[in-house]
Amino acid sequence: MNRRRFLHASTAAAATVFTGCGGNSGSTETLNVFLWAEYLPEDVVAEFAKEAGCRVQVDTYNSNEEMMAKAVTGRCGYDLVCPSQYAVSEMARQKLLAELDRAALPNLVNLDARFVKMAADPEGRYAVPYLGASTGIGYHKGKVPQPPRTWAGLFDPAVLEPLRQKLSILDDAREAPAIALLALGLSPNATAEADIRRAGELLKKQKPFVASYDSESFEDKLAGGSCVLVQGYAGDFVAVMEQNAELDFYLPEEGSVFNMDCLCVLAESPRRTLAMKFLNFVLRPEIAARISTGTGYPSANAKSPALLSAALKAHSCFQIPPPDKLVMLDDPGPAVKDLYAKVWEEVKLA
Repeated sequence: MNRRRFLHASTAAAATVFTGCGGNSGSTETLNVFLWAEYLPEDVVAEFAKEAGCRVQVDTYNSNEEMMAKAVTGRCGYDLVCPSQYAVSEMARQKLLAELDRAALPNLVNLDARFVKMAADPEGRYAVPYLGASTGIGYHKGKVPQPPRTWAGLFDPAVLEPLRQKLSILDDAREAPAIALLALGLSPNATAEADIRRAGELLKKQKPFVASYDSESFEDKLAGGSCVLVQGYAGDFVAVMEQNAELDFYLPEEGSVFNMDCLCVLAESPRRTLAMKFLNFVLRPEIAARISTGTGYPSANAKSPALLSAALKAHSCFQIPPPDKLVMLDDPGPAVKDLYAKVWEEVKLA
């Protein structure tokens, strides 16, 4: 899944090295960070490098699966990664993550209580919650004056017929079935094969109306007009909405998947002390606020909203679903994960 777009291209960081000259200026340590594309402003990284007197190498990826494929080798060379919550659980099970040194992280007290005891890491042993991404619907107001306010509406032929081949759905084996499960009144974390297959059949019925299954450029399709109703990650719509007042975004009534991306130290890292310094640095409210401002994604930091602009806090893409409408995807285990993948491939091949 790819859900990362900066509000300002000049802040993007990819395969970039930052060298610090302050702090322990004689240090030759390099912190190697591997995270979602366009998910960490350059000025934030450069400030840490200067303060810590180190070098910071930032490389990026576009999916949890891409990151985990490298991490599982045990010799990827990275210190810090940024898995979504369900991937945290999977990586911990595979012993790919180092336990956090909580004594080195006094700024953990700044975290929002909602995300401190996630099911993926209930004791907070491995993950520092970072940024959250809601899944909702982007649309063109002039071309879809009355968009469906429910996920069920995305499967209603009467609603979709006027929008035939103008609909985009995420190309993701968990996110796409999740909206079908919600439309059926089921949990997006369903583990029963019958329920998962019911979701697959509903997606197959929707397919004739779908123009694309896309997790990387769905917001561009909306901006360009090839699609007018789009399932996507909230933060990715912010930039295109800034450029076109006809575009809007909302969270459907049944609830929304909310992915909390976390920062974790890999078990293979020989630079755990430096990694902890970085984690404590981004947990500062003012740093968390700068990250949210640059990315358009809400922070897990409870104290950072007070430092954000009123416009960003009120933005439709910046809203976290209320507790009774917030769904976090769980790690279903290898067998069920494979079933989701199989059913999704069957949908795409139908």
